[in-house]
Formats: sequence, structure tokens, C-alpha cells
Amino acid sequence: MLTGGPLPLKEAERPTIIRVVQTGVEAGQRGQQPLRVGIDLTALLPSPTGVDTYLERLVGALATTDPRTRYTVFANAEDRRWLAEALPDNFEVLGRCLRPRPVRLLFQQLLLPAWSITRRLDVLHSPSFIMPMVRSRPRHLLTVYDMTFFSHPACHEKLRRSAPYRRAIVLSLRRADMVTVPSESAAGEVMHYVPEVPRARLRVVPPGIGEEFRPAIRTEVDRVRARLGLDRPYLLYLGTIEPRKNLVRLVEAFSALAANGQLDEDLVLAGKLGWGYEPVLEAIRRSGCGSRIRRLGYVDRADLPALLSGARLFVYPSLAEGFGFPPLEAMACGVPTIAARSTSLAENLEGAAELVPTDDASALAAAILRLLRDPDLCSALRERGIERAARFRWQITAALTAECYRALGRGMTRAPDAVE
Repeated sequence: MLTGGPLPLKEAERPTIIRVVQTGVEAGQRGQQPLRVGIDLTALLPSPTGVDTYLERLVGALATTDPRTRYTVFANAEDRRWLAEALPDNFEVLGRCLRPRPVRLLFQQLLLPAWSITRRLDVLHSPSFIMPMVRSRPRHLLTVYDMTFFSHPACHEKLRRSAPYRRAIVLSLRRADMVTVPSESAAGEVMHYVPEVPRARLRVVPPGIGEEFRPAIRTEVDRVRARLGLDRPYLLYLGTIEPRKNLVRLVEAFSALAANGQLDEDLVLAGKLGWGYEPVLEAIRRSGCGSRIRRLGYVDRADLPALLSGARLFVYPSLAEGFGFPPLEAMACGVPTIAARSTSLAENLEGAAELVPTDDASALAAAILRLLRDPDLCSALRERGIERAARFRWQITAALTAECYRALGRGMTRAPDAVE
């Protein structure tokens, strides 16, 4: 049975799935037409990152927590089969789109409104920043994860920081009946950059941390480390290699400590190359300790709990995040964590992780050294980190999102403060 875990994109990663058998509408809903909700999953990519994780896990959790609603999932043709196999009978999967970005944009803007009418949807959820500019029958829920296209434009590729793309986000925020964001920090940024959006139309719906993220057993850690060639103790970063993640500062901090002989650990950078990664590679070349900085590339999700559990420390100096999955996943695995005191990272991690300024490599180096030399502090952060990460569960995310659907279905533009 789906348990709010990932809906895998690759056959090799696909878990055994027992289909959920629907037994009809709940007693309190008999005689009423079920709510009809459409969810646009055409943004899914083959190698999932943060937004893809959100999309998959949300739908997986809705499949086990909301049997009353009739869902239509709009997907790419490449994803139709595994989604249809993974989801229960109250989900219809329409794989009428193709993955290339121009095709997806055409589908979202022109065909999605038409399909919303033919499927008699009450609510249409656009969970990836932009909604159709042509309004159709359903009320519209939009999800925006962050506003870094506006606050940190230099940290994004040309398309994402372009005026037309940002204009599309602004128009979507203005036109949506309700907007979900993953943190109070993100809500504040939406209101700052698009002040026409009232706070009453924003709903903070934090994502969850998968239950597979927990301290891994030693044999599993050793197996994954051996396969990845990690034969020395290591500090770990996990995420895309791109400017927003502030990795030049991390390389500078690590190389300063390594040059002075102050640590024995290697630095491991796990994650695919995004865009604008050249300064990071140049910083590694100039560091004088390039042989101790390992780049793993994209790591299969099945290996992440063991990779995280094997780290001495997890370090995440990102300039800005709408939520920030990796540090919470590391904390759930019992790894002492250092992160930047920025945006949602400060909101979610304060008191359970060591937080440092984004622009100070020496402060980052001092935090690394402090944790490596203070076992009592590390032990305290492990306990606090596990406790903090446990607050974020996909079942809660699904319940809050389903209540947004119901609120919109009732014609409301503001979700209630509590989950029914």
C-alpha cells in the first residue's frame, strides 16, 4: 500500500505496491457528489530533485489519506504507466503530455483548461509555480515553493530569471484562488514581491520527510560506502551543484581546515551538476586539496539514508530555500547538521542545527571544527535533529492540501486554520 512514500520514476527503484481497494464513499458523504480534483504532474523529471520529490510524495500521501475525492492526474506519456499502477481506483491518470519543456508549456496553457472542463473538475492544482492563463471551470490552487527567481535572480539560469518567466509567476499568483507555500518565509516573500496577493489567500503547507530517512544500520552504511568508494570519514553535502547552494563557501571553509591539518575527513558533494557550476569546480581545483573533495553525482534515492547516516556532519550553506529537504533528511538520519541562517532554513532548523551566516567561510569552518571536536554537542544535535524532522510528515501535508481542495470546492478563498 502507498504510505506517502515516493512514487518511483524508474523501474529499478519501484517498490512492491499493493493497490488500495476503494469501498465506496464514506457514510457521511453518501448521496453527495464527490469532489473532483485535477493535479498537474507534467513537471516531473526522470532524476527527481526537490520539486519532483514534493509532487510524488504528495500524490502518494493523498492516495492513502483521501479516498473520498476523485482525482485526475495529468502526466507525461512517459510517466503514465507507473502512475496508473501505483495509484488507487479514485485516481485517473491521463498521460497526454510529453516531457520536453516547450511541449509541457503548450499543454499546460492550452490543453489543460480544456481537459479540466471535460473531466468536470471542481479544483485544479498547479503545483509548479505557473497556472494556465486561460481560466476554465474549476477553482485554482497554485503551489509556489520559493521566490528566489526574484530575490536571487543571479542564482538561476537565464530562462528562470527572465522577465517573461517571472511575469508568468506574478500573473499566476494574482489569479489563483488559493496559493500554498512550504514555509512562513516563502509566504513572506510572496507578499513582498507580489503585494497584491493577500495573506488570507496563502496557505502554509510544509512538505514531509519520508519515513525511510532514519539512522541506517551499520551493514547498510558500509555497503553503500563501499559501492560509492567512500573509504574515509566524510563531511557531506547533498543537492544540486548550482550557485544558490553557496558551495564555493563550503569548499573554501573545508580547504582552510584541511590545509592546516585540522581535520581528517574528506568532503563529499552528492548531487547532479545543475547550471553555473563552473565556479565550484574552479574552487575545488584552486583549493590545494582537490583529492579530498569527492563529487558523487546523482545518487539513487534508495542509497540516500545510508549515505547520510555514514556522514560525520552534514553541511548545507544554501543562500535561500523555500523549504530545504536535505538538512531535515540528514537530521532524521541522526547526522549533526550545519546550515546557513537563511530563509526557511532558519525557520525550520533553529535550535536543532548549527546555523551560520551565508557569506562567512571562516564562520562555517569554525562551526565544522566545533562540532567535530565536541561529541556532547554532536550528541545533542542528533537528538534534537531527529525530534525536529519527525514534525514533518507527508500525511500531514496531504491532509492540509486536501483541506485546501475542500475549501475551494466550497467556494472559499481561504482555508480554515485547522485540518478537519
